[in-house]
Amino acid sequence: MFESIKEARIALAPVTQGASPDIARDVEALLQVLAIAEAAKSQSDVLSPAEITDIGEQGFALIDDLTSKLALGQREAERQQVEQVSLVIAQWVIAHRGVLTNIQSVVNALAQLSNTISDPTLLSQLVAFMGQVAHACSEAIKRDLDNANPARPWRVLNFNRGITATRSHDLELMRATFPELIAAIPLDAPDFFKEGMSEMVRLNYPESVHELMKEFYLRATRPVAH
Repeated sequence: MFESIKEARIALAPVTQGASPDIARDVEALLQVLAIAEAAKSQSDVLSPAEITDIGEQGFALIDDLTSKLALGQREAERQQVEQVSLVIAQWVIAHRGVLTNIQSVVNALAQLSNTISDPTLLSQLVAFMGQVAHACSEAIKRDLDNANPARPWRVLNFNRGITATRSHDLELMRATFPELIAAIPLDAPDFFKEGMSEMVRLNYPESVHELMKEFYLRATRPVAH
């Protein structure tokens, strides 16, 4: 994960090497978005939350377009690098009270980042950031109307947040994260805990983690009293 917007801008430079003109144009446009974001960091009152949201939308749309083109060109390393830039934009939008209306690239980047981390402290920090992303999502995303699609970003974000919390083996972190998962994706939550219990056995997780997963599976499948 890039530590700053400046780092993200530097990382984009190699993407233009040997690239087609349309990829080069997208990179240049994305660099302009990052330049605006970097300038606004020291002038927090210049842009309204609505303007922050719009700029974020532009950045995420460019990243989606770029990653599709890079995937077609089998430039996987560059595609992943571009996708990681979405996390910098997401951080900026959240810090400036904007709304996230397109989280596809953010969710992909978070999944990629999570797979590279094993340190419990870093996993905990990533879980916290995933929570910030979820909180900043638009109401349209949170309403989660497309329940038939298991690959929808909202479901994947919450699943991966739960998985990342579980990998930390931190029971307090799991107890804080799992209720939010149930609230965010109530129809999918039972599947998360059912799959999680299977993984507990396969990966030989501590018994305390297994028991907690079972506890929340029962909670997620318990009928709601009216």
